[in-house]
Amino acid sequence: MTPLPKPVASLVTARRIEHVRADLPGAVIRLGRAEERLEAARRIADIDVEVAYVTAYDAARIAVTAHMLAGGYRVRAIAGAHEAVGVYAAAMISTPSVREFQRMRRRRNKSEYGDTAIGRADLTTDIGHAAAIIQAIREDLQ
Repeated sequence: MTPLPKPVASLVTARRIEHVRADLPGAVIRLGRAEERLEAARRIADIDVEVAYVTAYDAARIAVTAHMLAGGYRVRAIAGAHEAVGVYAAAMISTPSVREFQRMRRRRNKSEYGDTAIGRADLTTDIGHAAAIIQAIREDLQ
């Protein structure tokens, strides 16, 4: 068995993610839901940029949790869960776009809980990053 990258091992030690039975069929279903969310974000984009952005971010997050499930991990439902998903993603998923996940998470939080507006250019760029993350995970799961 390959040792976990240090950031992921630290998440396990800190009990931010936990071991579960690996479930590839469940992961594939979850990845399908992520792809549906991404398509919804694209459709919503002409109606509401901020809702589309949150939906695109959710698509990327759900895809990462699919990757986790395939490997036998699950994020715990505690404060900082989305951040833990991003740490896992950066350590385990091979695409340059994964480096944007934490920034997308912060932007989503600022729009949801603060007064930051999301522009159409931000949405377009980050839908592309979400799509790349989903594609990399699809390739990993095959």
